[in-house]
Order: sequence, then C-alpha cells, then structure tokens
Amino acid sequence: MFIIKYYLAAAILSFVLAYFSTYFVFNIIFIWIGLSLAAVSSAYLLQMPSIFRKKQDGTIPLTIRWLFIPFLAGVQLYNLWARKRDKVPAIQQIDDKLFLACRLFSADMPELHAKGVKALVDVTAEFDGLDWTAHAEDLAYLNVPVLDHQSPKKQDLMHAMHWIANQQRAGKPVVVHCALGRGRSVLVVAAYLLCRYPQLSVEQALKRINDIRQTAALNRSQLKALIKIHRNGGLDLRKPAWLIANPVSGGAKWQIYKEEIEQRFAGHFQLKMVETTKQISAGELAQQAIAEGATTIIACGGDGTLSAVAAELINTELTLGIIPLGTANALAHVLFGLKSKIIPIEVACEHIIAGQVQKIDTAYCNQHLVLLVVGIGFEQKMIASADREQKDQGGQLAYLRALWDAVNQNEPHTLHITVDQQAPQTIEACSLIVANAAPFLTVLAQGGGEPNFQDGQLDITWLPPRDDPHEHIYTMSELVMSGLFEGFQPESVEYTKAQKIKISSDKPIDYVIDGENFKDEELVISINPSSLNILVSQ
Repeated sequence: MFIIKYYLAAAILSFVLAYFSTYFVFNIIFIWIGLSLAAVSSAYLLQMPSIFRKKQDGTIPLTIRWLFIPFLAGVQLYNLWARKRDKVPAIQQIDDKLFLACRLFSADMPELHAKGVKALVDVTAEFDGLDWTAHAEDLAYLNVPVLDHQSPKKQDLMHAMHWIANQQRAGKPVVVHCALGRGRSVLVVAAYLLCRYPQLSVEQALKRINDIRQTAALNRSQLKALIKIHRNGGLDLRKPAWLIANPVSGGAKWQIYKEEIEQRFAGHFQLKMVETTKQISAGELAQQAIAEGATTIIACGGDGTLSAVAAELINTELTLGIIPLGTANALAHVLFGLKSKIIPIEVACEHIIAGQVQKIDTAYCNQHLVLLVVGIGFEQKMIASADREQKDQGGQLAYLRALWDAVNQNEPHTLHITVDQQAPQTIEACSLIVANAAPFLTVLAQGGGEPNFQDGQLDITWLPPRDDPHEHIYTMSELVMSGLFEGFQPESVEYTKAQKIKISSDKPIDYVIDGENFKDEELVISINPSSLNILVSQ
C-alpha cells in the first residue's frame, strides 16, 4: 500500500537526521518521530488497528497518545486542512435513517440534532471518538477500529451491520464516519446498503453513495475486500432473533439487566425484545416469534419461562438461547457449568453469541415437557413449600429450608412403577426423581452421578424410607459425592436408567416438573432424544 511507503520513508529520514544531528534535543525528537512512524508502518503491514488501543467508548489512552504524538499531530493537521477544503458537507444523508460523515467534533452536535441522529459508528482507529460528548448527548456509540486506507475484518463489519440495524429498528438514525468520509466509512455504509437491499450490486451501492457524496471513493484494496465478502454471501444479516423475557422472574431481575443484555446482543442479532404479561405467556410469544420467521429465540427468565419457550421449539430446526434470571436456574447450571452461578448474564450471553448449537434430549411427562426433572416426595414438597415471596427474599435458601422441612416430615409413598418393558414393581420411597438433566446441586437426582442430557435415557433415583428422618441427611451426602465424583455409587439409594417409566399409586400423586406442581392418577414419562437445538458452546 502506497501510504506505508510514505511512513517508512519518513521514519528512515527521521533516523538519518537523528544520526547526523549534533544537538541532543534534536536527536531525541527525530528518534521519537522515527519510532512513532516505524510503529505505525508495522501496524499497517500487520493490519493491526489495535496498536492505538482505542477503547469502546472512543478514547485513546494517554500513554499511547504520547508515544504517537508525531504521527497523530501530523494526521490531525492534515485532516483539519482537508476538511476545510472539502467540497461536500460534513454530514450527508445516504438512506433512510443512515448518514455518512467525516470525523465529528462537539461543534457538530447541533447539526446531528437537527438531522435527528441518535447513534454513531466511528470507523477510525487513530482518533478519539465523541466519547464523553456522545454519552452526554445520549448518543449510542460504536467503534469499529480500522486504519486509514484499510478495511475492517469480516466479523467487525458484520458487528457493525447488526448494530446499525438494531439502532434503526429502535427508531434511531445512524451516522457512520471515518476521518474524511471518503473510504472506511463509505465501505461500511456500502456494506449496509448491500445488506438492506440484496438486489443491489457492489457497483450500484457505491454509485448510490457517490451520487450524494462525490468525494466518496474506495481504494483498490477496499473495493476488492467489499466485493469478496459480498460475493461469498457474507453480507446477509441474520433473520431477527426474538428475546422473550419474564419481567417478574427472580424478583424482577430483568429490569436490572435489560440494558446490559440489549447492549451485548446489539452487534450480533437483529433483536426484537418482548415481555410476558398476565395476558400473554412465554409460550404464546414464542408462537408469535415463529410465525414471524424468527430462527433463534432467546428465553430470559426462570426455569419455568425457559421451559415454556422450549416447548414450542421441540423437534424443529429452530434454536433456543437461554438467559437465567430465576431463583434456581438449574438448566443454565447444567448447560454452562458452575460459572453461571457467579456471573450468569455474562456467561449466558457469551454462549449465545458464540453461536454453537448442540442437540439435547428432552422428555415428556403426561404430555408436559420435561427439560430437567420430575419429582415425587421431597422434591415436590420442597417446591410446593417455597413460595414466591420466600424465593424473592431468600433466593435458593428458601429451597433449602423447604427441603429440610420435607425431610423432617419423612413421609413415604407407595408407588407402582414399570421401567421400560420390565415387570411392574411396587416400591416405598420418600423421594423419587426422574431426571433428563440436573446439576449436582439437585442432589436428589444424583443416584448415578450427574445425569447426561445427551445419552437418550432417563436417570431414575429413589430413596427408601428411614426410621429416623436424619438418616436421609447421610443418604444425601452420598448423593453429593456421587454427583461430584464419577464412579462413586451410593449404597443407601436405588438407581436405574430407562427410556420410559410409568408410575401410579393408590391415590392421586402430587409431583413437580421443572419447578411446577401437578397432580395426577398416573405418570407416564418418556425420553425424546436429541429433540432441542440449544445455543451452548463446547
């Protein structure tokens, strides 16, 4: 690239002047200039806009500014001079809610307000953005750092495409700018036009821009990069993803994390966010999303909300993402590991953005979807005793207190079970768990270790009655060991695997499915292997 030759030549000249200079101060200045330009030349050769360490709020660290003062001062002066001589206005409208501009300053805010601009894409690496000004003026801001005369990486370009689309969907006009509004910003705007109007060719998109902004012109390298990504189908925006949130889950956590979640997804999906109400359930919203063509649906709430959305996606090619905002969040723990208990929002969003899809097993109990467990006895009593107010105030401690009360009651159940094609048997159990998936914190499901949600089988664990209810504490400690250490087999529990189990009793059975209470004469539970596509990275 020709610009590298100029920077290298200037760097060499500076070192030569430093070598022949007889004044120490000039030696330091020329070496400083030479090092600065040599570093910038290296950044161009290696295509490393990160050399300026520009932050996402648009600021460049003070130490970097000092190191690159010779380069930055030069480009600042050139761009000020070029802007004064520019034949076109600083800001011009290219399409509906889309503007193209040269580098913006605080003095440009009145014009931005007049044009209704509410969001800004900064495609420079070497200049400070509108940082505090954008924040103070309530402007959404995105930096896509690109060196002058170069092109953004494909993933950065698509990040910008999704971000612009989401801002426009929210009713916010967007301005895209680089240094002079001639190259880098033109490439981004042209790419967005190609996304928005698939019938356009690269030449037509560029002509559409050039008819308005006559100085807009991609160099040969930039044009080649845009043609390549367009030819390879890389400018197709994903179909809109729906995010379905339960605003009351986990003590109304949604209101706390809503903005953070929206910001994390803004550059990756065309996101439509909706909330459940007393009149509209999560399942009904999922049906609306499917009807409108969404291929990814993100469920945000407790395990009940996640199950309601998942029920609409079973045995389809649609994909489910989950964000845990409930009290137990057992499904997130199974899928994402213990880290999801510490930073649940960050971990869940990372998995969704990664875009890796796994097929997991689900199950049905009397036509109800089962993602986690069906529980009789201790599990059911624990869920029934921990009411909403207790969960909001005490979190998972509410479940622990309820479990302790259930154990002290020590109530046995007489159950008739048929496992697969085996002969029926009658058992006595204070607790019976049929699990598709369960984290090790769901202790009562750990008879054979942590259940595998991709093995095509149900894990069945039951605890026989004890004369002393406190003996169950020892039994549960064994289950904890079984969940933590592979191969450990508890001695005081019964465990088996099956694809189907029938359970009946001489009286109606109270039971729980993934935290929801039910009552029936008979339970028929069967596995549905590899039936749900879910976003979870390996």
